[in-house]
Formats: sequence, structure tokens, C-alpha cells
Amino acid sequence: LPIFTDALKGMTIDDAKKLVSGGQDSATQFFKSKGEKQIQEKMAPVIKQSTEKAGVTASYKKLVDQANTSAVGGFLGKLNYDTSSLDVDKYVTQKASDGLFKMIAEEEKRIRENPAARTSDLLQKVFGAK
Repeated sequence: LPIFTDALKGMTIDDAKKLVSGGQDSATQFFKSKGEKQIQEKMAPVIKQSTEKAGVTASYKKLVDQANTSAVGGFLGKLNYDTSSLDVDKYVTQKASDGLFKMIAEEEKRIRENPAARTSDLLQKVFGAK
């Protein structure tokens, strides 16, 4: 919530016009551009802890090593990966962030299309003024 609040506090008049007159997900894109990095920074430690506990990265490395030593590896050639750039946590964090903003975009679309979904005075003023 503080990330979104800070984005709103930094909003310009031009930003506000784009939100009201923009596409079905213009507010979502605004928040994504202003806060995605910070949201990912907040998600990253939780994801890292979860993937470590589940053994995700170790399992992935083991799978690649097994593929390289199997007949498949001999047939297709070795799978090349640089373990220093293998970052499962970063990938999972990006996908979690993508999912969050997808859900926000779906809710924004619902609010824009359905006046009954505008449950607060602020939503009614913003989207009723369009």
C-alpha cells in the first residue's frame, strides 16, 4: 500500500489525465511504471526463502546436470547455463509481479465497465467524470 500511495502522491496533472482518458488498464500501467521495482524488492526475500526451503534452485541445477550426462544430452548437445546467471528467484519474482499487475488490471477493467463496482466516492468521482 505505501508503494501505491507514494505513486499517487507523485502523480502529475498529465498522469491523472492519462488515467482517466487512457485505456482499460491505464491506472495499472501507471502503478506498474512507478512501483513495480519496489514491489519486486519487497517480494524477493519471501520468494528466496520459499524457493530455498523447497529446494527449487538445487533441483533445477540437478535436472540440468542429469540432462547433460544422459543420452538426451549426448543427442542434443550439452545444455549450457552459467550458474552465476541462473536466478530462479528473480524469474519467480518477475512472474509473481506480472500476476499481481494482471489481477490489478482485471479489477481496473471491471471498475471502468461496471458503475456498481465503483464502491467508493473517489472511484465514483474519477470514473464517473470520464
